Amino acid sequence: MEYFLSENLRIEFAKAKKAFMEANKIVVVSHRSPDGDAIGSNLALKMGLENIGKIVVSACVDPVSEANLFLKGSGDFVNNFNYDDFDLIVAVDCGDIKLFKFHEMKPEILTGNTPFLNIDHHESNNFFGSLNMVDPHACATCEIVYKFFRFCGWKISIDIATSLLCGIYFDTGSLMHSNTSGEVYKIAGDLVSKGADFKLVGKELFHTTPVNRLKLLGRILERTHVNEEGVTISAISRDDYESLGANSKDTSGAIDYLNAVPDSKYCVLLAEDDKGIVKGSLRTRRNDINLSEVASQWGGGGHPKASGFGIEGKLVPVFHWKVVSEKEGDAHAVEF
Repeated sequence: MEYFLSENLRIEFAKAKKAFMEANKIVVVSHRSPDGDAIGSNLALKMGLENIGKIVVSACVDPVSEANLFLKGSGDFVNNFNYDDFDLIVAVDCGDIKLFKFHEMKPEILTGNTPFLNIDHHESNNFFGSLNMVDPHACATCEIVYKFFRFCGWKISIDIATSLLCGIYFDTGSLMHSNTSGEVYKIAGDLVSKGADFKLVGKELFHTTPVNRLKLLGRILERTHVNEEGVTISAISRDDYESLGANSKDTSGAIDYLNAVPDSKYCVLLAEDDKGIVKGSLRTRRNDINLSEVASQWGGGGHPKASGFGIEGKLVPVFHWKVVSEKEGDAHAVEF
């Protein structure tokens, strides 16, 4: 299958391949609160490197979510590692160095002599690695890893194909988001032809929903409203999780329902996590709005149509009422 690869990315691929071939022990790190693309790209890379004789460890500060435990190797992640044990450190799907987290405990990752490879597809990525395989045009980090495997001539086994398809399927919203190009369909088709279990991927990512998650979704939808600026908003707190027997990871997928509201500029879901952070997820279907710029107001980023941010604190509801005259032509209004 033919695929597009820019000259700049081809150069970065060559540098990364050289780094991988020269290294013996490699740690691959997924971003905090890892999703399907962060886990899928990590495991695919790990298996591919092990196939050529490398010793590879998968790491993440947070555990793998239940939705991704079906992937081979998902139970082998570690939540810490010794910097001096590795010849190469790799970050996958980290749109911002803040999401990597390990550099806060090990600043030598950014200042030491060990190569630091950054593989990502987010527009907000500022090329924080000493090596950078970054393509903001890719639908997922797994798309970049797929092309890298093809560039290197590495075998894509059934398990690798399933991991790559998981990331692509997740980040494209089951191949339905606007980042799903014709090439993405061809890549997905090639992965299926190599044995990727697309039925299992679809079932685990989008068609397995426990009752507590359904109730949480109901509460999110119940609170949904469109403000005067045309922004669709909802929120969920830690108290909601406790009362419903859910957690912050159970909000996955809820943002897509908010994004279905017609004529909305964009949508925002605010959700507390168990670490004192309020996370904002933003989505839009419009081409005239760049959500990466919107999210940057609160220290976040991402893609033009899908971004996010995190702020320390908690959610506090604020009630707002307005009295508007019903008399025709009377513009008088009182706000409370």
